[in-house]
Amino acid sequence: GAIVSYALKNKGIFIGTHIKKCAGISDRNFENLAEDLQTLDDKIFAVLDDNSAEKMKEKIEKIAEQKDSVGGILETAITGLPAGVGEPWFDSFESMISHGIFSIPAVKGIEFGAGFSLADMLGSEANDALKYDGQKIVSLTNNNAGINGGITNGMPVIFRTVIKPTPSIFKEQQTVDFINKTDTVLELKGRHDPCIVHRAAVVQSSVAALAAADLLTQRFGTDYLREDR
Repeated sequence: GAIVSYALKNKGIFIGTHIKKCAGISDRNFENLAEDLQTLDDKIFAVLDDNSAEKMKEKIEKIAEQKDSVGGILETAITGLPAGVGEPWFDSFESMISHGIFSIPAVKGIEFGAGFSLADMLGSEANDALKYDGQKIVSLTNNNAGINGGITNGMPVIFRTVIKPTPSIFKEQQTVDFINKTDTVLELKGRHDPCIVHRAAVVQSSVAALAAADLLTQRFGTDYLREDR
């Protein structure tokens, strides 16, 4: 993932993920993507607002003391992608990203752009109007996350995932003994993280980089990401 990300950066394509929400605490939204993605490169705990980061950490520690766990939402942005990457059927840009993302343990949902909010919009609100910015076509909004009909349009690709609470908790839980066919109680021992959201952030960026690289080489050829091209 790191090697692929380096190759993408040489093409002006940048990827970053922040913890949009964790333990009920929200981070600020992406604002200046170029600056925000650079900021995330230097963060161990991938939150844009330092105050939100401290609140998340405090809440996670409190939940851990209660022998429980928490989940959250990760938001990823990909900038610098050229238009025309992906296809309208099985290998749509969303399909390839989603295929990889659901290989990350604990991911239970994904949405692109306005996502589920599109259900409450009219077509006139959901559509992204286009204009010329110099010689480049850009959209006035980005409800469709830089993707139309499965193909990139040159705007930033933004998606969010839901990371479920860590299932391994220290509270007693009802389970079954499938050998003896009886109900029993599960009580864990050892070390288990109360939250894996912050660990999943870099994984999500890496998976997105791999999917993007695959689609770019399908579109432009296998030498596309070479440093000398």
